[in-house]
Amino acid sequence: MYYFLNENMQFAKSGIEGAEIQRLNLFNQHQVPAKIVTRVFAMNLHDVTTDAKISDDHFVNLFDYFCGTTHVEKTVTTVDDVIAVGDDITQKAEDNKITYLKDNKLYRIAYLRQGATNPREISNVQYFDTTGRTTKMSWWNSRGFLCLNQYFDNAGNIFQEHYLDLEGNVKLEKLHYLNRANKEKFSYKLDDFEGVDYLFDGLHDLTRFFYDQLNKVDGGYNVFISDRTTETGWGLRYMETTAFKVLHLHNNHLADDKDIMHDRLNNFYASSLNNLDKWDGIIAPSSQQKKDVEARWGTKPPVFNIRIAFVKAEDVEASKVPFAQRENNLVVHVARLAPEKQQDSSIKAFEKVLKVIPDAKLELWGYANGDVGDKMRALVREMHLEDSVLFKGYTSNIAEVYNRAQVGLLPSRAEGFPLTLIEAQSHGLPMIANDIHYGPADILEDGKSGILTKNGDNDGLADAIIDLLTHKDKLAAFSEEAYQNALRFTDDNTFEQWQTLFDYAAKKRAKVLAAEAL
Repeated sequence: MYYFLNENMQFAKSGIEGAEIQRLNLFNQHQVPAKIVTRVFAMNLHDVTTDAKISDDHFVNLFDYFCGTTHVEKTVTTVDDVIAVGDDITQKAEDNKITYLKDNKLYRIAYLRQGATNPREISNVQYFDTTGRTTKMSWWNSRGFLCLNQYFDNAGNIFQEHYLDLEGNVKLEKLHYLNRANKEKFSYKLDDFEGVDYLFDGLHDLTRFFYDQLNKVDGGYNVFISDRTTETGWGLRYMETTAFKVLHLHNNHLADDKDIMHDRLNNFYASSLNNLDKWDGIIAPSSQQKKDVEARWGTKPPVFNIRIAFVKAEDVEASKVPFAQRENNLVVHVARLAPEKQQDSSIKAFEKVLKVIPDAKLELWGYANGDVGDKMRALVREMHLEDSVLFKGYTSNIAEVYNRAQVGLLPSRAEGFPLTLIEAQSHGLPMIANDIHYGPADILEDGKSGILTKNGDNDGLADAIIDLLTHKDKLAAFSEEAYQNALRFTDDNTFEQWQTLFDYAAKKRAKVLAAEAL
């Protein structure tokens, strides 16, 4: 079994989640058993996976696993199923909640699930004692069952949480407490798991145990691929069972871009790269990154060059849009609003673009990390570009965006093998991207299907946009070349890259299992 390890899965997905889903589909297509694995509790998780067309057979969450709620048919639980209203209880409905009074004192507040088909579907209930103090919150999974009870102390803080199975039995307990430094810490108790109670010092410790249980499938020594190593790396590295552990580099492993042998490490990968003896393999999405990793750390563990993103040839053909149908002078920047994606470069460059092409539009697509969205909007207001630079948010139909636009931007300061460059080209969208480590130079054909620019050179970025938008015949030719260039990155030749890792892992598994059998 191949496990793809992540922290969470949400409706608004980053490139890592998009790559995981695409990889899962590729493995399913070739009958390679695989599952996406998450470890964060979320009551709407299976709404997310259903929306992403991920089967419950190919997805496992830590809390689902221990509570036995991975495969549950969706039902609807309403507020009327949960709270019985007697003669001594009055109620008041407002917005998405119903407040209940008993003997004129606060008794319950029921919160209704927003966006549900049934307007009385329950989300959670808040319980009060006779003094009006909150004592408990109960939460219902979006599939209709009670899944969590939270208990509050006299100060109004959560001190204990109970995660429940379908019969309402407590399967996992989470205890909140303060350590000697007065910092909040968590411990977990797993109740009666295969006849034994277990206590864990935090989520990382519980995650390690979870991975060990998954590893018992098919005789053990399964393959675990850490896609978000900051969250999943510790639990994977310290598993007590023997497994094949793979560090997946989705981005530049270095924090700087000057000296591959001595630059400080990207914080997301530093802990794992400083403990390479715990890993059995590394995935580098570009050939150059593979060479750089091997130059600094050698070939133990082995480094596999496997691209993150790919397309299907038939999808490229089906997505073709006549260039004349694209919106004139529309430029798009598709990426999370995050410091490394440098939407500020696109905004600053566009001020110069508008002096030459006054009707040009820049659409920024993607959800925001932290306060980056607010900062970018403030920059647009400061530069008085509100009519030309538009924040569009996250969309699950990014193909429509690519098909509308004439030029795409990705002026990032750090990448791995950006999914957006391949996706955009598969829709005939010429891309302008910074020539950085790693990805853009491996994907774009500079001067043919796209343009490589220098990081930090906003004037150069603006000039590249202006050149393409003011030479429509050239731009149309770039669009046609983009379709063709995307065909270099098909699912078929990507699966061939995976085959190298499959073969290596299979040989090592055979040796390990043979040794354990002696």
